[in-house]
Amino acid sequence: MKTALITGFETFGNYLFNPSKWLALSVDGKRISDYEIHSLVFPSVVRFSEDAENPGDRVVKKAQEIGADVIISFGLASEVKGFRIERSATNWIFNEKYCAAYENNRPLNSSKAEKEQVHNDLSNWDFDKMQNLFSEAKIPFDTNISDDPGQFCCNALIYSTVLAKQKNKIKIPYLFVHFACTEEAIELMQDFDRKNKTLIKKEDTLKALEIILQSFKN
Repeated sequence: MKTALITGFETFGNYLFNPSKWLALSVDGKRISDYEIHSLVFPSVVRFSEDAENPGDRVVKKAQEIGADVIISFGLASEVKGFRIERSATNWIFNEKYCAAYENNRPLNSSKAEKEQVHNDLSNWDFDKMQNLFSEAKIPFDTNISDDPGQFCCNALIYSTVLAKQKNKIKIPYLFVHFACTEEAIELMQDFDRKNKTLIKKEDTLKALEIILQSFKN
């Protein structure tokens, strides 16, 4: 039996629900596409107290503990058109909506170069197969791989996880996937631009995970 580590985030801002947390908790301990699933959920923040474990280090440590064959992180971004793969992350924080003023315009890791960009190796996924499976399932999928995951918690997790893998010489393949809002997330947000933004069903996230696992070249 192969093993996968899945991560999601807590709710943030005015959202009532974060589908990435729902997905992570829903699949924890289950078997999907021949994988035994283990999950972690992180706070939607960019900076932690000095005595807190770095989220990337925590991902790598957990992956080693369970003997993970693959790590897949999910996050919510209302601007994406369904599901979108992220390839890069930047050593920088800037989000006026969700970050405090003292957090903005500074690096995530002060020991690294400001605005350093790190790239995640995506060679373990068959993206043609992934695209076809999303299309067959009638679930929206952005075929353009993104190099801009924002400069909030999703970017922070990608950056710290890539660095933690490098530091610990861990070869476990890693993937970060952004997905659009669900109706549960925006139920009380009267100003949400439903006309011009994509909405998915929370159950689509379960199918998306299955598709992504099926597209992993193991």
